[in-house]
Amino acid sequence: MNSDEKNLLLNQIQIDVALISFLMVISVFFIGSVLPQFNSYDLSVKIPISFLIVSTFSFLFSTLILSNAGGQVLDGNSEKLKKYLMWGYSISEYMGVFLFVLSIPLVISIITSDLYLRIITFSSAILGLGFYQFMGFSLLEKHFTKSSKMISAFIILLGIGLFVSQVLAFHFTLVSSIFLILILIITCLGPMERFQ
Repeated sequence: MNSDEKNLLLNQIQIDVALISFLMVISVFFIGSVLPQFNSYDLSVKIPISFLIVSTFSFLFSTLILSNAGGQVLDGNSEKLKKYLMWGYSISEYMGVFLFVLSIPLVISIITSDLYLRIITFSSAILGLGFYQFMGFSLLEKHFTKSSKMISAFIILLGIGLFVSQVLAFHFTLVSSIFLILILIITCLGPMERFQ
């Protein structure tokens, strides 16, 4: 890798770290504004808030991993660099962005029973996430060329099922557990060569 390529890659990593850090701040703010709303927490409240907490830590750790990728650029260690980038982006997208965006309608649903607000929030989240993923704006787009759209469609369908199960109070805990386990599996498989 020549000097110009290293500089471009370092600049891209800096931009990505800044973006993910910003998302982490938004997530922390959202958690801070939601927690005081409740005096006690039953499982229907704990699950959406726990999704926000998991996404916050996912943003934090993906930021740390991507920051450390800069050292690999400077060292010229392309194998470790690829590993850092794949894990950082995979954690950021699947455990961070997807979980954060899909948790917002779930949190709104526990704050208000107004069906209009719940549907508008959910529709905005799903349509925005779909636009972000399917129009090629995702951080993973350049790394996961073929599988990212299929995985995104699968996660969005799971997110729809999650929201419907919450609104209908139909096995929300079970659906949430399955959703979280599948997101974790996809995040762990994402950086593997054969999965891309």
